[in-house]
Amino acid sequence: MNFNGIKSDDLFLLAINRFNDSKDFYDDNKEAIKNGIIMPLRHLVSDLTYTMHKINPDIIVDPVRCISRVRRDTRYTHDKSLYRENMWIMFRHVKNQLPTAVLWFEVKQNGFEYGCGVVSTTPSFMEYFRECLMSDNDRFLDAIKPLKRNKFTLDTDSYKRSKADLVGVTGELKKWYDSKDIFVIKRHSGIELLDKPEKLLTLLKKDYKSLAKFYTYLHQATIKFNSENIK
Repeated sequence: MNFNGIKSDDLFLLAINRFNDSKDFYDDNKEAIKNGIIMPLRHLVSDLTYTMHKINPDIIVDPVRCISRVRRDTRYTHDKSLYRENMWIMFRHVKNQLPTAVLWFEVKQNGFEYGCGVVSTTPSFMEYFRECLMSDNDRFLDAIKPLKRNKFTLDTDSYKRSKADLVGVTGELKKWYDSKDIFVIKRHSGIELLDKPEKLLTLLKKDYKSLAKFYTYLHQATIKFNSENIK
């Protein structure tokens, strides 16, 4: 095991760096942030590589490519703060096509969270996803069975005017049919577990394995959608 945990002081430094919003402050503390946050996350990627490749052999597990940057991209946001106080790992397929299915892990100041979903969804993809639900709902229901057992929850906005009601979709499928995006998430409040590397790694491996069927369903849906719509 390479991952040796993330300390509360290192998370606090990330928050102070955002508060100062200064390149000079960041440059003065760059090595400390790298050693306390970035390197542990890279080690966590390495320790999760086998688990990820069991789910999909083509998932990117390059620690440099998987981890967010401390410096924020402020080109398309009203928030012009230079630096972030949260960091994440994103595991995605090697094909650079969107939308795409992902697995992720995020560290925040008050805890951490992780899950599975589709990034860069479009209205046309969501319509395709709904068609998939209607055409083979048994397969989808089988894919989401482990989510409830492992306390993952759907974390998306829904249409105020139900699309499911218009076509008669009820039961477990209704909330999925009405969702504007596709993400399931598991949140942990408190940061104590981040500094218990063996327990955290055991938990993550178990929970990511429980997401395997759901990820595979989403991955296959995005691959097929992209093959039919991206020229």
